Order: sequence, then structure tokens, then C-alpha cells
Amino acid sequence: MRRAVAAALLLGLAACGSPAPPTAAPSTVVSTRDPAAQCADRLLYWLERIRTSPDASGLDYQEMGLTGAEFEELTKLEALTGPADAEARAACVRIEALPKPSGGTGWPG
Repeated sequence: MRRAVAAALLLGLAACGSPAPPTAAPSTVVSTRDPAAQCADRLLYWLERIRTSPDASGLDYQEMGLTGAEFEELTKLEALTGPADAEARAACVRIEALPKPSGGTGWPG
């Protein structure tokens, strides 16, 4: 009986230690949408969340995944009533036209 239990235990351990079959590498999806359209989508998403869910209004721009400029435009959109698609798109076109920082990342030096 002991041998049967030991053999079953060893068989179970051997099965657990076997490598998993290789899987295909995940494909990388590259968006073909322009940055202003992606920005507008983010602003409209958060505008809808803020309008329908009081708990979303306390989030900061980092928790929303927005840049500082996008967050400023979002606060302007909050004052509007009704659909804000055109305003969000125009705001994002302005944001995309801003000069981009050059050099390293992190705190300004």
C-alpha cells in the first residue's frame, strides 16, 4: 500500500513539473487612429463616467490615465451640457499641436 501511495505521489509530482506546451506569442496591436481621435475618446469616456458616476469625479488625471493638458480640457468639458464630441475633438487637436518635450523623462532638470 505504501508503495502504491508513493508511486502515485511521485507520478503526480512529475506531472506537475512538466513544462507547459509552447504558446504563440501575443500579437502586438498598433492603433491606426490618429492621436487626436484617441485623446477625444479618452476625454469623452471620462466625461461620461463623471456625469453618470459620482465616484469618478474625485479621481486625478494620473488615475484616469490622462495628461495634465487632457485633464484641464476635461474640466472645461464638464461645464458643458449635452454631447461634447466636437468640443473634445477640438480640444485634442489643440493638445496635439502643443510642443512636445524633448530629451529625457522625469522631473525637469
